[in-house]
Amino acid sequence: MKIHAVKRENDDLIFTLKKHYCPYCNERLEKIKTETVVNSDSEEAKNYDFSNGDGFYTGNVKFIKTAFRCNKCGKTYNIKEVKDSEKH
Repeated sequence: MKIHAVKRENDDLIFTLKKHYCPYCNERLEKIKTETVVNSDSEEAKNYDFSNGDGFYTGNVKFIKTAFRCNKCGKTYNIKEVKDSEKH
């Protein structure tokens, strides 16, 4: 599959620089990158932002996002999930 563009996303840079703990087992979370390739014409595309400042990416776009993983229990969380768990 040919990749036509790459878009890096981090919903909250300051938040990702701080220490966070697993909501399930309380182990310290490791910051990781997740990669997903989405075609701009697919049904899944409605869940992604294809804008690039000058217009929109088209074709197969690789989205690289920051996430968190717990090495103890193996769970992976996106930024929103960690934020929500820390509010409670």
